Amino acid sequence: MDSMKILSPTYALDLTTSASAALQLIPNTPTRAFRVAILNTGTGTAAVNFGTTAANTADPAIASAGASGSFVLAPSMFYPLVIDCGSPNIFVKGISSGTNTIYFTLVATE
Repeated sequence: MDSMKILSPTYALDLTTSASAALQLIPNTPTRAFRVAILNTGTGTAAVNFGTTAANTADPAIASAGASGSFVLAPSMFYPLVIDCGSPNIFVKGISSGTNTIYFTLVATE
């Protein structure tokens, strides 16, 4: 079983029904490609988009019937979801169906 190494402080992004500003996730030390642990503690569905600069991080959208959306996070998550972002320069934008807080931590598996 792989263990996880924490590579950054934990960042909080407070969300509403409008897209947030881009938040840069900054590692403690320069290192290899990153994974991001994400946790949605709010009661609403949330969606996030990632980019390598603030300018190229698209505004997220929650998918609806017949329309595409961004990476969706279920409400009231018990455990973080870990996804590969593949770049040390990670920016994130989020949106929610209500008022939520999402937490992000850069991690690596060893």
